[in-house]
Amino acid sequence: MNEQVLEMKIQNVKGIKQLDFGFPLQSGIYAITGENGSGKSTLISCASSVFYQMPMIEFFGRPEDAAINFELNGATRSWVCDGKTWSSSSKGSMRINGFYEGSIVFGNRFKDTNISVINKLDKLKENDLLPAREFIYKNLGQILKNDEDFYKELFLVKKESAKKMGLTRKTFCLKKGKNQFISQPRMSTGENLLLSILQSLEYIFKKRTHHNDGRPCIVFLDEIELALHSSALRRLVIFLKEIAEKLGLAIFFSTHSIDLLREIKAQNIYYISSFLDDSIMVTNPCYPAYATRNLYGDDGYGNDMVILVEDDLAKLIIERLLLEKQLANNIRIKVLPTGGWTNTITMAYDVTTSNLLQKGTKLAIVLDRDIKERVPEFISTHKQYSGIKMDFLPIASLEKYLHFKLIDNKDKKLFNILDTYLFQKRPLYEILKQYTKEVEVNDNDGKTLYGFLINEVKSMRKDREDLVDIVVKYIIENEEECVDELSKYIVNKANM
Repeated sequence: MNEQVLEMKIQNVKGIKQLDFGFPLQSGIYAITGENGSGKSTLISCASSVFYQMPMIEFFGRPEDAAINFELNGATRSWVCDGKTWSSSSKGSMRINGFYEGSIVFGNRFKDTNISVINKLDKLKENDLLPAREFIYKNLGQILKNDEDFYKELFLVKKESAKKMGLTRKTFCLKKGKNQFISQPRMSTGENLLLSILQSLEYIFKKRTHHNDGRPCIVFLDEIELALHSSALRRLVIFLKEIAEKLGLAIFFSTHSIDLLREIKAQNIYYISSFLDDSIMVTNPCYPAYATRNLYGDDGYGNDMVILVEDDLAKLIIERLLLEKQLANNIRIKVLPTGGWTNTITMAYDVTTSNLLQKGTKLAIVLDRDIKERVPEFISTHKQYSGIKMDFLPIASLEKYLHFKLIDNKDKKLFNILDTYLFQKRPLYEILKQYTKEVEVNDNDGKTLYGFLINEVKSMRKDREDLVDIVVKYIIENEEECVDELSKYIVNKANM
């Protein structure tokens, strides 16, 4: 088994015109890295189709003359698209196990997140639940909080209750008080990510302990750093190193993370380069210093300024603000989402104390405005962060802003703009009427409403940027005081 290699050939899938890649199946952790747009995530998602029955059209569209071919020990498996449908074929027995955890868009952690299921989960009582097993809650706590007992009050929905609700996977709830539970769909992205990974690893552990059929097992994880801050990521890597050796797993990361790359030996790092003619070059072995030089010298910490924000929506707001207010003239600015406001502050501290920024690069921190009143208390109990200066978005968050303007305190001007220029397939009032009817619990953070709006946008073959562009332009025109305050903060940071 130690000499086995899973051979893959990709043809005309997304931005990859032609690529041959061999995945070694020896136990250990591996990294696939490269600049944005080089094809890392496409490579990982293509590879996972060797065992993961994914909806191919959702992942890859309907390209003409596209193919993904695998070969292992003489057995073959293929996916082919003729421009309309994907079809699969195989020859021999492809003896391989594994699992895939996708990026923010795809992945197991986003199953069972429709509104009706979430409403049912919000009504669960303790007699619907069982205590989570130690493997899950202890490793979750150790990785995320450096405390094995932090998630000791984690529970699993009983099979009979899950069946009644139509759940398709095991679902957890975190007890926060007497008969008060936070269901898994309402947990953070990082918590959902780790729960999904730990469940899959626990299943593999049981299978390999009680009935090991000798099949190689390969795990694909796509850009997990988007959900985890640096300290949690380091603890996850340590955990996965140990379990890879223990269970004989080959774990592949698609990553930009310096922290992750530094933990992997050069022989296990694959650097992907794409060229103007869509050809792909794979560099292996690749030493971490070389990979990080390319990643962060031209596209990341090698900019004139790095702005840390909480999430991808905040990133879109800042980028639009930079463009609309012309704040990025003659200066290279990189906006990086880090996941949660405490993670953003922690990341800022790690970046400055570890000297990750190149000389001359300025660092700015922009948090969602809704936590502005909570920051001083947090800083007072974490003295090491007292020197970190920050500012806030002009709004609480995009989701909360939309909820406030469309539900709580209807803004006719914004409503008319969205209804006229974006929601042309179905009137906005119908979408809001459906939302009001189906949502049975408080949607204080606005995430459920945002999900409704994005689903409608996607049904028109548009994407969230179309919604964000309109809303951010409206914010810039109508929240002038806060916008000017943030603009001055960014300009002052750049000129320090």
